[in-house]
Amino acid sequence: MKIQVRLRAPNGQARLEIEDEASLRELVELIKKKSDLSNFSLKYGYPLKNLDISPSAQSTTLVKDLQLRGETIVVAPIDTAPPPAAVEVEAPKEFTPKGIEPDETSLEWPERNGYIVLRVMPDDNSCMFTAFGGALGLENPSVTLRRQVAEYILEHPENYSKAILGDDPERYTTGIQQMDTWGGAIELSILSDIYNIEISSIDVKTLRVDRFGENKENRVVILYSGIHYDRIAFCMDLSYPVEVDVTRWQADDDEVLSKALELAKRLQNLHYYTDTTDFVIKCEICNWIGQGARDASKHEAETKHSMFGEMKIQ
Repeated sequence: MKIQVRLRAPNGQARLEIEDEASLRELVELIKKKSDLSNFSLKYGYPLKNLDISPSAQSTTLVKDLQLRGETIVVAPIDTAPPPAAVEVEAPKEFTPKGIEPDETSLEWPERNGYIVLRVMPDDNSCMFTAFGGALGLENPSVTLRRQVAEYILEHPENYSKAILGDDPERYTTGIQQMDTWGGAIELSILSDIYNIEISSIDVKTLRVDRFGENKENRVVILYSGIHYDRIAFCMDLSYPVEVDVTRWQADDDEVLSKALELAKRLQNLHYYTDTTDFVIKCEICNWIGQGARDASKHEAETKHSMFGEMKIQ
């Protein structure tokens, strides 16, 4: 008997058909051909979990033992290039506009015996990708998601023209794969389609909820604070590591969204956002100084510089 599974890889999506009596090794070889990759990890299920493809597992496991019928297998490339020579680099800064205390980033949720919490992402121009990818448990999410977004855009030219992107698709997709390029609404919409999940983005300043991918079964929640994205999570105890956070919920679980909005309201009162209409911004590459998002966009178009920071005015 044959089974079908869906494959989601950097080079696109595909359906695989394989005999359930086939070995795991045969499945892995089929995935290599479909994904054009030779070294990768595999994840499946909800929440995502690793599929053991070690040599011993491949030689002793049959496909039917894995219960993969109808599952989606996510292919995560493993970089085998030799590591570059060690250099000292400054660790990404945590984003803390106006300053905020750690105990102000959580709300007790007694009805569910835990807390709704804000997980602050590094201020490294990849915060949106890290916030979303971390919610799915992806390894090295920024590199993977940037590549997947670029490939999706090029595979759907009818939906992502120059008029929609504001730039030639080839240039846009080259730019979005650069680690210093910010992601936004276009990327969130695409990631919702790729991973078949609703992304609810709460704007701290306005408390508006932008929902990308409505009518999907599951949801993740992120927080937008003007020039930065963070992740919303649930934990049973504030001392627990983030690895045990709950970051995905049923899309009809409106209590989660209500609790996240309650936390966003607290953060709004603490001015945990950057007003992009008039904030003073500095280019971290050339020290140019401007005001507001419009100036920043103009400077980026003229120079291709995209590393900005808000200047604190005393």
